[in-house]
Amino acid sequence: MASERQPVSAEDVTLLKDPGMPHLSPDGRRIVFALAGTDEKREKNISQIWLIDLEGKDIRPFTTPVASERTPRWSPDGKWVAFLSNRDNEKETHLYVMPADGGEARRVTSDPVVAVTDFDWSPDSEYLVFTAKARREDEPKEKEERLWREVTRLIWKMDGEGWWDERWVQVWRVRRDGTDQRPLTQAAVDHRTPRWSPDGTRIAFISKRVEDPDRVFFDDIFVIPAEGGEPQKWTTSLGPITGMAWAPDSHLIAYIGQNLDRGYNSNDEVWIVAAGQKPQALTLSFDRSAEDTLLSDGRLLPGTTDPIWLDERRIAFLCTNEGRTNIYQVTLDGVVSPLTEGDHHIYTFHARPGLHHMVVGVASPVNPGELALLKEGDPTLQPLTEVNADFVNTRLLNMPEFFQVKTPAERPIDAWLLKPPNFSENKQYPLILYIHGGPHMAYGWSWFHEFQYLASEGYCVLFANPRGSQSYGEAFNDAIRANWGPPVQEDLDMVVDAVLERGFIDPQRLGVTGGSFGGFMTNWIIGHTDRYAAAVTQRCCSNLINLVGNDDVGHYFCAWEAAGCPWENWEWYIKHSPLAYVEHMHTPLLIIHSDQDHRCPLDQAEQLYRALRLLDREVSMVIFLGASHGLSRTGKPKQRVERLRRIRDWFHSHM
Repeated sequence: MASERQPVSAEDVTLLKDPGMPHLSPDGRRIVFALAGTDEKREKNISQIWLIDLEGKDIRPFTTPVASERTPRWSPDGKWVAFLSNRDNEKETHLYVMPADGGEARRVTSDPVVAVTDFDWSPDSEYLVFTAKARREDEPKEKEERLWREVTRLIWKMDGEGWWDERWVQVWRVRRDGTDQRPLTQAAVDHRTPRWSPDGTRIAFISKRVEDPDRVFFDDIFVIPAEGGEPQKWTTSLGPITGMAWAPDSHLIAYIGQNLDRGYNSNDEVWIVAAGQKPQALTLSFDRSAEDTLLSDGRLLPGTTDPIWLDERRIAFLCTNEGRTNIYQVTLDGVVSPLTEGDHHIYTFHARPGLHHMVVGVASPVNPGELALLKEGDPTLQPLTEVNADFVNTRLLNMPEFFQVKTPAERPIDAWLLKPPNFSENKQYPLILYIHGGPHMAYGWSWFHEFQYLASEGYCVLFANPRGSQSYGEAFNDAIRANWGPPVQEDLDMVVDAVLERGFIDPQRLGVTGGSFGGFMTNWIIGHTDRYAAAVTQRCCSNLINLVGNDDVGHYFCAWEAAGCPWENWEWYIKHSPLAYVEHMHTPLLIIHSDQDHRCPLDQAEQLYRALRLLDREVSMVIFLGASHGLSRTGKPKQRVERLRRIRDWFHSHM
């Protein structure tokens, strides 16, 4: 009964599981997938490979949970499963192969390879192609203390990775038994997404093979003979590319990419290209981005980014449309249609040409995520796993209430209100406005443990998709370019006002928070209004001039979001930096940041904190050590729990 259920706690974040990266066997009868979660004894996030049959009856671990194991893929003959793991060295990811019927996993990559990032099987199941970093010939094998670093690249650090280690990711090939390992590329650029053609003759990959790859905002697809050779460029340097897949007949490649007609705010389209031909965008008339842009704090594993061929004329892909992520298909003549529908978040899927079913990962506001089966002609998702069932069945989880607010924008603003358990219209509640990051991501019908936790603590949690959010078309997404701040605040003010009009929110107990761009907006809002009783800014930016100079990809900001570089328009950068309005900030503010955040570096928090202290305002700062920009999703379990407690305590003490 509902009365026997327990409120959601901060510690519950360590109980949640993330089933992802599913891969159907060639005969379609079995599925391997990665299951990520928390190892509380070792205080770390881990993932393990599991095996399940098509009916979901026989589910069991395929590997032992000793490390981070991910990206399981069947060999084309169905006899082997390859996967990535760091089981032999926690800092080095290698490629392993294991018999499909069980046995010992064998590591097939070896020195000088030190970090495998992706791989694919050859059609005959004898070889694997992979991308990896390797030790340089002049690099000492014994780790030495570094007393200095010389910076030569425009991008010399990356969030989640730290300093560039002076190694480029190359394309390699190795026999299944670990012999005949050799590089297929040696250019001074990174390479990714290696894919073997179904006919076995060629290997495709994505790269920026230009003299200074850090300066360009496009990727290209290159194809080489399976034995190696000079790469042939198949695309025309239109924009970023996120994933690709060979057609079953090995003639075409489908890929997800942009043409930058609206800069970074352009839709990701599904494209096809053949050797020597001009790429063709299939989804231009759809006006949605062919990607999953829905935010969630339940994903420890990456989702699906490659398109998947269903047959020789249909390509499937993920797409977020108005706060819902579903699977869509597009035909070679450009007809787009949904394969799934519903208020949920499909975050991963796998299908094979010739099969009449696919496996999907699906989450909702009241379920962190499970795998399900989708059969052709039947839109009903049939559950395969119940890895989060104990949690879901024993906690007080509420479904958020969806509503829309009319604003001066071209379309209404979508918003959701999550009420506390046992909500009563006759009481007044404190409200927390949560602002999403990106800035071009979206909230919607997905899982957020944090929202359920704050609701269990007695708050109404309000979240919305103001202008600049994805899933509403290019114009809506592009509406805040060179204008961060004012239009988003205008939309959010109207959303808050709409909730206040209903009478059950105490207008004296309003809180505001958000991370990344949501942290920027939290800073911006409290510099322009005193309506909020408390604020928490997370992994924020406060000084856009500094952001350009010291975040990992600051020059992208100049090109995509700002009015040029700072030295071209100092006035704009000052006008749009929350720090310029610090004297108007009177709201008690908690600043949460990570010292290894390279996307919004720590100085963004430090400058704001020091300025507010000098002004004798109420401010506190908590810095999480060793954590990156992704603290709330991929940080160490104890850090994630402590972060939630700090947010709750700040709002409790001020609201």
